Amino acid sequence: MELPKLSPDLHELRNVILSSSLASCYLVLQELAILKNEAIPYEKFRRHWLDTYKGFSEVVAKMKARKSSRTK
Repeated sequence: MELPKLSPDLHELRNVILSSSLASCYLVLQELAILKNEAIPYEKFRRHWLDTYKGFSEVVAKMKARKSSRTK
């Protein structure tokens, strides 16, 4: 299942949402690490997060759209 071609405005919005999600995850993880007196290097976290996202995106891209069995 792939996203249709997005307009420049929607593409930019999608990128903002992805960036926001990345930043939010890191901030929460950083606060948890501070509680344990640990440090989390941002670049290492970023690479891991992007690898995870890309893997998920590849799996979703291979899925076929499901036909609805519901009647309207």
